[in-house]
Amino acid sequence: MTVFSRNVRSHLMPARVVWALLPLLILSLAACSSSRESFLKGALKNATQEEVVAQLGDPWKKKNSLLRGQATWVYRYALTPAELDPMGVDQLGRSVFQATESVTAMMGLGGGSNNPLNPGTRPSCFHYVLTFDDTTKILQRWAREACADTDL
Repeated sequence: MTVFSRNVRSHLMPARVVWALLPLLILSLAACSSSRESFLKGALKNATQEEVVAQLGDPWKKKNSLLRGQATWVYRYALTPAELDPMGVDQLGRSVFQATESVTAMMGLGGGSNNPLNPGTRPSCFHYVLTFDDTTKILQRWAREACADTDL
């Protein structure tokens, strides 16, 4: 066996391991999705207002638009740190961010707590905005928004 073929095999082994673990990674990411969002994905174009209330409870706010023929409901949730960062990525990002802030401050290039890229400034409050058809009472659309972004 030549040196070249041994080197090729040694480089292929990690790729085989990655491909073998890829389905496991995809399944674990899918399992981390919010149960609310899983319900809403399945309920789209199927669930009635009563079914949504049975699953999510009463909405925080309701608004009916007679001109558009739709009802808009808003559910407000304050998400826990575990829900915001189920895989621990935010903690890693915060550590990297703090290190780069320190380096840029030492170099005299700024670095301060008002930086909008700071991973610690993410909102912890979200709204689920659901839109129902007024006549059928069936869920037509939903969106997850930061509380500050909801216009209702």
